[in-house]
Amino acid sequence: MLEGLDHVQLAMPCAGEERARVYFGGLLGLVELEKPAVLTGRGGVWFGLTDGRQVYLGVEEPFQPNGKAHPAFVCVALDRLALRLGEGGYAVRWDGALAPRRKFYSEDPFGNRIEFIGP
Repeated sequence: MLEGLDHVQLAMPCAGEERARVYFGGLLGLVELEKPAVLTGRGGVWFGLTDGRQVYLGVEEPFQPNGKAHPAFVCVALDRLALRLGEGGYAVRWDGALAPRRKFYSEDPFGNRIEFIGP
């Protein structure tokens, strides 16, 4: 049966690859992955996490950001990431619902909801 999670895909508008690279690669520190040649014509960009899981940004037209469904990334330096996102112009909303575990929400450059949660 199910053994784990391979990847999560988020939608982005056409020609959003550079903004995705700045956010997911630059701010979040994910490593960009080479897409299989058969998929390069579709646009989008792929990133890898240190545990082998992947995040795919795929072009969707017409585009509409996800306001409720979202990935939740585990982050060992939650305060530092919140500061970094804030300095990058991204709103950070702390949520104490799972106390004592800390977490906050933000949006990627396309308005998709992203959760960051402490270990």
